[in-house]
Amino acid sequence: MSDHVLNRGLDIPIKGRATGDAVQLPVPATAAYAPTEMRGIVPRMAVREGDAVKAGSVLFFHKANPGMVFRSPLAGTLKEIRRGKRRVITDVVVEGGGQGVETFRSYSADQLDGMSRPDAVDALLETGLWAHLRTRPLDKVANPDDTPQSILIGGMDSGPLQLGAGELIDADDADAFQAGVNAIGSLTEGKVFLTERKGAAHPALAGANGVERHTFSGPHPAGDPSVQINLVDPPRGANQVWYIRAWEVVLIGKALLSGEFPTDRVYAAVGVGVQAPRIVKTVLGAPLAHITGPVTAGAVRWIRGSVLSGEAVDGARWASFSSRAVHVLPDEVPRSILGWAMPAIGNWSFHKAYLSGFTKASREYDLRPGVYGGERAIVPIGYYSKMVATPDILPDFLFKAIISGDVEESIKLGLLDITHEEAALCTFICPSKIEFDVLLREGLDLYEAEA
Repeated sequence: MSDHVLNRGLDIPIKGRATGDAVQLPVPATAAYAPTEMRGIVPRMAVREGDAVKAGSVLFFHKANPGMVFRSPLAGTLKEIRRGKRRVITDVVVEGGGQGVETFRSYSADQLDGMSRPDAVDALLETGLWAHLRTRPLDKVANPDDTPQSILIGGMDSGPLQLGAGELIDADDADAFQAGVNAIGSLTEGKVFLTERKGAAHPALAGANGVERHTFSGPHPAGDPSVQINLVDPPRGANQVWYIRAWEVVLIGKALLSGEFPTDRVYAAVGVGVQAPRIVKTVLGAPLAHITGPVTAGAVRWIRGSVLSGEAVDGARWASFSSRAVHVLPDEVPRSILGWAMPAIGNWSFHKAYLSGFTKASREYDLRPGVYGGERAIVPIGYYSKMVATPDILPDFLFKAIISGDVEESIKLGLLDITHEEAALCTFICPSKIEFDVLLREGLDLYEAEA
């Protein structure tokens, strides 16, 4: 076992954490997928609006690989197919009220142990959960035709107010996790790595075989699988390393052992915009308002996932396929007269702009989505490098190369190595109000276009 201690990064002390046991919610009236959140997936519908579906019925598949299917979280009717610009499918909405469960082939634990790669690919595709496997670099849904250098299973999440293995995995999920590990391990000729937070081993993961264990400690992005890959087994040459979360491996194991699509999910409703932050059990893709319950009065911002790298959406939409948090923030940002001249002891600042910045954050703060100024030139004062845990990256020069459109220089400076979480942390502390995570995605898109 290797132990990795990260000294760079930042734990944002934001208020609104969900605590306590998970609350079982009633089955919602609707549930939905958002295919646009799965990078690399071009959806093609398998059913039409108004068609009856069972729980686990195939709703759509990937155009480039029809075997990569996505299954219904509810039994009922395909209510609506929403489209955005250029007719891109943005939401596939299922209305409940029906009955029946679609089944597929199930496997015993012995069958999954030592399964050939072609059989493992077919089995995983059939579960409807393949899209949980993503790639480094580029962070796209893995292509079944590619063979990864290795696979990393992330057993922790250090993002702001995010849930981890302790909330998302039950103690009796050990068999399901092992089944998932056995199937996923057949996809690579390399190693399967399992990462956990130091001193916080989960009982369902403790006895897993076929994995090489690594522990991580330190501030965010210590729990980001992309950063962990850079420190454990970075991609060599043109190779890919795939990653997946441990709780997603449990879902895969349950699907393979039972032959049924696991529709239940645990989500966290977090943020000061939620009147009572909570952890809930409901179905995949449940409505955001169903998960959060009452929110504060006035305009609020709904975020699927983390405040750093999540997606801001309309409150009438549905929860994410991959992210397990719904963050609600009030849009109103309080202002005060001569605020720049006040000591602001009750506020928090990374740059020590307030007196409270000279003390270690001892509590959580009501942080709002205010910009507090306008965009200006990048100020090379060394702050960005304090957020980037991946070795040998100079973020100031990298982002300037991306802005100039110099792909070759960007690659040399770490375009394919820096992670979205690291870029998002640079955005959060940036005195120039530059959205580095957006710049990173633009640089990667340009790289793919020219590759």
